[in-house]
Amino acid sequence: MQVTSPTTFDLQVILANPKHFGCMETIFIANTEIHHIETFIKSGTHLLQFTIPDSYAEEDFDFGGVKAFIFCEDLIKTAESVLRTLEAFVGGLSLHPLLPIIGSHVPVYMEKENIAFLAEAMEY
Repeated sequence: MQVTSPTTFDLQVILANPKHFGCMETIFIANTEIHHIETFIKSGTHLLQFTIPDSYAEEDFDFGGVKAFIFCEDLIKTAESVLRTLEAFVGGLSLHPLLPIIGSHVPVYMEKENIAFLAEAMEY
């Protein structure tokens, strides 16, 4: 990380040796004021530029910097995640209660997916 002015900094990300073929590296960069997600398809050196939004954020940045968390995703897992999210939230879109799937009720598939999410992701 390189501070380029009192309110800006650059972050150089060097990616090599992905976990497996098709792995897209996703980095979540954050502190209490900055939240940024960046996905990289190619290995190599990448430069990210940030602007610190206000004076409080400058104090936070000076105190603790930023933290980076890296994840490996691939197209199959991303597609699966998108489909599961749609299944959990798309349904009951009309005002007519008797229409299947889009009627003004929670469809069975939507109920099951939300219960599965609570069990798997939230351990509830």
